[in-house]
Amino acid sequence: MVKIKLSIVLRFVVSLGLLLVLIWIMRKDAREILGILKGSNKALILLVVFINMLLTIVVAYRLKLLLSGQKILLSIKDMVHLTFIGYFFNSFLPTAIGGDIAKAYYISKKTDNKVASYAAVLADRILGLVATLLIALVGLLFIGKSLDNKFIVWMGPVVFLLTVAIIAILLKKNNTPAKASSGKSGIFYAIKEKLLKLYTSINLYRNSPALLVKGIVLSLGLQTMSIVSIYLLILCIGGDIPIFRLFLIIPLVWAVSMLPSLNGLGVREGAFVYFLKGYIGPEKAFTISLLWLSLIMLYSIIGGVFQLLYPVKVKGGYSNDR
Repeated sequence: MVKIKLSIVLRFVVSLGLLLVLIWIMRKDAREILGILKGSNKALILLVVFINMLLTIVVAYRLKLLLSGQKILLSIKDMVHLTFIGYFFNSFLPTAIGGDIAKAYYISKKTDNKVASYAAVLADRILGLVATLLIALVGLLFIGKSLDNKFIVWMGPVVFLLTVAIIAILLKKNNTPAKASSGKSGIFYAIKEKLLKLYTSINLYRNSPALLVKGIVLSLGLQTMSIVSIYLLILCIGGDIPIFRLFLIIPLVWAVSMLPSLNGLGVREGAFVYFLKGYIGPEKAFTISLLWLSLIMLYSIIGGVFQLLYPVKVKGGYSNDR
């Protein structure tokens, strides 16, 4: 318990510390940043909000698809509801996957199928990560040689190879399926059994290649449209950068944002400035980070309203681990 509390405190310190350092560095440009925001194209900003609202429905559908692979059938309305609530918890739990944990918890309570619920949500996260890294790899193939930043050039393939290794382990043929409890006790044995059941559930997807292909295609589309959204934000503040470069840079921003923090707060904004300042200047790069943070907070607020006015209905009683 003490370690958990220390971890939470550390994430707070990292996020708020990095954000304050970034604000301190950019303090002399505050007037220019405000001028950039004031002169931005508001119509393009509204278009980005609209695009990302539609993407939320696609995110919800992808999870619905993966849940169906676990024999869990929920409506798209339920999935959109849970997706927004996930955004809310992402902003208030000390990790970028806090929303995933909340979604898996609520799905398990609605369906009485804990392991399958967590397996589907984990598979959803993995597909999103694979799509991000595939886009980064394509970006490296096309523009990698023209980049002066060696960190960008080397980070992409290293992370991609690590992810491929993880996917290969998770989806390799499972010759030791989970069995009923053997009666052994102890916290470590209980954790081992839980992990084995979760692994077995994820392993079921290897028998549904069509479903995985659909999930990856949806993920590639989602990542592509997210990058297009950022490109539109850059245009709305008068920035100029070849869109194909963003297909390499933005996946790296997402990867860095997954470092221990409060939903990427501070880390994400620093990554935006680091990777974009060479193309549009630090002032506009910081402005983009603020606009993207505002979009995240908007979805979090919507999720909070859903949680307050339309709380998730759960089944009572005992939830098993089928």
